[in-house]
Amino acid sequence: MIKNYFKIAWRSLIHNKLYSAINIGGLGIGMAVSFMLLLYVYNEFTFDTFHQNNDRIYKVMRNQPANAEIHTGDATPVQVAGALLKDYPEIQAAARTNNGYDQLFNYNNKPLKFNLISVDPSFLNIFTLDFVKGNKTDAFKDPSSVIMTESSVKALFGDKDPIGQTVKLNGSQLVKVTAIIKDLPENSTFKFKALIPWSLYETMQPWVKDSGWGNYSFSTYAMLKPDVNVDALNHKVKDLIARNDPRNKENQLFLYLFKNYHLHSEFKNGVNAGGSIEYVRLFLFLAIGILLIACINFMNLSTARSERRSREVGIRKVVGARRIAIIQQFLGESILTAILAFVVALIIMAFVLPYFNYIIHKQLSIPYHTYWTWLIAIGVTLVTGLLAGSYPALFLSSFKPVKVLKGSNSGGKKTLHSRQILVVVQFVFATYLILSSILIYKQITYIKNRPVGYTQNGLVEFFMEGNMYKEFENFRRDIINSGAVVDAAATSLSIANAGSSSWGITWSGQLPGEDKIPIDQMVVSYHFTSTYGLTVLQGRDFAEDRPSDTLALMLNEAAVKMMRLKSPLGQIVKWQGKNCTVIGVVKDFVWASPYEPVKPVIVGFDKGWAGEIGMRLNPKAPVSKSLASIEAIYKKYNPEYPFQYKFVDESFDSKFQTERLLGTLSSSFTILAIVISCLGLFGLASFSAEQRKKEISIRKVLGASISSLWFNLSKEFLQLVIISFLIGAALSWYYMNRWLAQYTYRTDVSWWVFIATMGISIIVCMVTISWQAIKAALSNPVKSLKNE
Repeated sequence: MIKNYFKIAWRSLIHNKLYSAINIGGLGIGMAVSFMLLLYVYNEFTFDTFHQNNDRIYKVMRNQPANAEIHTGDATPVQVAGALLKDYPEIQAAARTNNGYDQLFNYNNKPLKFNLISVDPSFLNIFTLDFVKGNKTDAFKDPSSVIMTESSVKALFGDKDPIGQTVKLNGSQLVKVTAIIKDLPENSTFKFKALIPWSLYETMQPWVKDSGWGNYSFSTYAMLKPDVNVDALNHKVKDLIARNDPRNKENQLFLYLFKNYHLHSEFKNGVNAGGSIEYVRLFLFLAIGILLIACINFMNLSTARSERRSREVGIRKVVGARRIAIIQQFLGESILTAILAFVVALIIMAFVLPYFNYIIHKQLSIPYHTYWTWLIAIGVTLVTGLLAGSYPALFLSSFKPVKVLKGSNSGGKKTLHSRQILVVVQFVFATYLILSSILIYKQITYIKNRPVGYTQNGLVEFFMEGNMYKEFENFRRDIINSGAVVDAAATSLSIANAGSSSWGITWSGQLPGEDKIPIDQMVVSYHFTSTYGLTVLQGRDFAEDRPSDTLALMLNEAAVKMMRLKSPLGQIVKWQGKNCTVIGVVKDFVWASPYEPVKPVIVGFDKGWAGEIGMRLNPKAPVSKSLASIEAIYKKYNPEYPFQYKFVDESFDSKFQTERLLGTLSSSFTILAIVISCLGLFGLASFSAEQRKKEISIRKVLGASISSLWFNLSKEFLQLVIISFLIGAALSWYYMNRWLAQYTYRTDVSWWVFIATMGISIIVCMVTISWQAIKAALSNPVKSLKNE
């Protein structure tokens, strides 16, 4: 019997090639997009879950009260790991890490940069690392050892066995390769390519060993013993800072489940407020929505062919077929269609997935080798087939044999209204996406046009490393003399990304508790404002002919306002334990989030803090020629290191990556939703024209023009589109206002956005249905009326 159903289903698909192709193609596209989105959702939900003890691994975090708010961060003092192990028996292991960044590895005069982090040996027991050569017990026995990943080993050593080989790190430190591990999965918080022991890090950076409890520059992780009550432990851990550093007794530590941090990393007033999970939920909603409108499209196209299938149903019922058997037959057809659509979806995914990965900056892949993937995919396919085929099966099996064999069967207004509701659902979804896409791009444009407070064009930065620490002044002199650069300065951080703050800062007229407020800080050398194009509103920049400037600082406008300094120049501000004189006030510049108000910033002077070099290219010289000149001079002073630079405007532009991703996906899925919805509208127009062919013929005989017939057929669909627009616009207005509310600087929801969306919807509707409407209006009325 089942074989019979599928045989009939196959014949039906072959007999109606056009409708079958539209059905299979529409469903296949919907399934392909949904599966790719579900791959992304799965990738995000399984982030950091590959560690064997992921339910017992915690990230140590802190709550810092200041100015009636609680600031939450994940930076901790270097002593925290040892104190946790010593004072809390519930903790099985604890480890410290520094912030990983690219460092130079040189083997046989082959210099390459890899992301390197320094860790305690216990890190290897807390986190799951798959050792290919060597083992975690012996990997760090040698204090000058290094563990490398397979990809970094392949790049540096080729096919040679690296175990026991000596590598020069950062041009001077010799390290020996003691183990090789597999590269971590793509959905891992850690992105390192090499690990060195913490003891070696302290040797290379002596200040680390001497840093006190007030230096929050490191990450700490803890693995709890089985069955530990985390809430009870957090109640005890929160006072760890107060016991060891009374000056910062307000700071409270807590343990946060490591695997949850990726999706739930935002905190407001010490309470978790979500994070990336909001976008993951959105993608899940899109996956379900697109699959749903593809199913609705299938339903509408299937029922649009009801006139052609009605006699078949009537004859089958006359010869004794029960309704359940007819339902099973039509469900069999829809399942077969879904299976074919699944094959089409796999083909589409194979071609489109690389582009999807490029958009979302991921490396997703279809896990063909896992059985659960096929079980889920087949399950979704069967459910899709049953869902898409349920309404057509119930509708077609309800035909009365006497009516259909007489040729007078009509689904009536009830069935037409059912399909109209389905089309409205499709266009509500499409309208919502159109409006959302426009508003997302409007918000991005609004923020990108916000003045940043400095000149980005022609501004280039690169890391200060190797000999550049001692040769910077000579390097600066030579690149300016070459004509490639008009000015250059050393800074602690890139001007495109904030990443350092300090507290314990005092000034005259300070209110109680204000010394606990974290204030962003940037430490610079001479020529800072001229290089970066900042505006000095009062006072001056640091000057080489003023030795006293080593105890000076500048403030931005926000800092002056926060400190309530009416005459800031000459005021004494205690910063980094030194009484510094305010010598200048710079205009506010966007350093942190471009979506938020500019925060107070202290610009201090200390050559020892240099970490970046900023250069203002000569606008009169070709960029490529200037960069070539700079590279030649760079190699003169720092021959072991590659010259790797970045343009500040490109670095700043990366701040919009999440919103741009959301906008790109939203616009892509909007187009897809419109296409699929149009197929559904096409099906409904076909059904309507078929149902009303006698009415059209009578109107035509009575003298109706083609234009009046076209308008008569089109107006009901325009009504559906208008209804869809009103519902979709209301939903979009509500949710987009909520989305925009998270930004301090945000665009408004303009009236023209709704008019534009309405116009797009009407144009799409008219283009879709006009072909069917004109075809019906041009048909010969004799053919439709002769059976009367």
